[in-house]
Amino acid sequence: MARPRRDGVGADARFSRLAYSGPLRGARLVVRYSSEDAVRLAVEQLVAQGFVVRQDGFDARVRAQGGGWQAVALEIGDAKRSKRTFWTGLIADEFPFPLPKALQHSIPPTLVVATARPAADGTTELVVFPHASRDGDPEYSWAAAPRITAAVDAITATATSSGALVDHEVMRGIANDGCPASQQVVRDLLGWR
Repeated sequence: MARPRRDGVGADARFSRLAYSGPLRGARLVVRYSSEDAVRLAVEQLVAQGFVVRQDGFDARVRAQGGGWQAVALEIGDAKRSKRTFWTGLIADEFPFPLPKALQHSIPPTLVVATARPAADGTTELVVFPHASRDGDPEYSWAAAPRITAAVDAITATATSSGALVDHEVMRGIANDGCPASQQVVRDLLGWR
């Protein structure tokens, strides 16, 4: 059984402003796994980083649209807790060492979609892409980035060590081309904004 993260999971997830690693980014990997195994690997690594699987029937709705995709949506953070008061922000931002839980930053809501589909050459396309919510603190919309990067790095390392990685691409944006990880799909099927 995995040990709980000291910096919280799901809605209780916290972060240090010193852990900044740039804006939210996703990844597209081509792997020699089945779609089910590729999504399972991505979900395992995201859960290990504190994300929680949403129980919303997303995969069934994605499959009903056709296109061969299967998908899982995961979430971290809390909108209300991410909006700190002036005084809490002032205190928390001035100390260069870890603070008590009550003074740590809460991660704004962030949704990550892990989705895969089989390719014509027998490989699988796996996409992992995040979306920050407009409801959270916009100043820290990047707060889940280190966790997403760690999960993608672990996915890549696992696929590489098993000889299953064919290609890897960092994604700074994603086209609204029907991929379940696109902004249009998460807005239409999940109401995520």
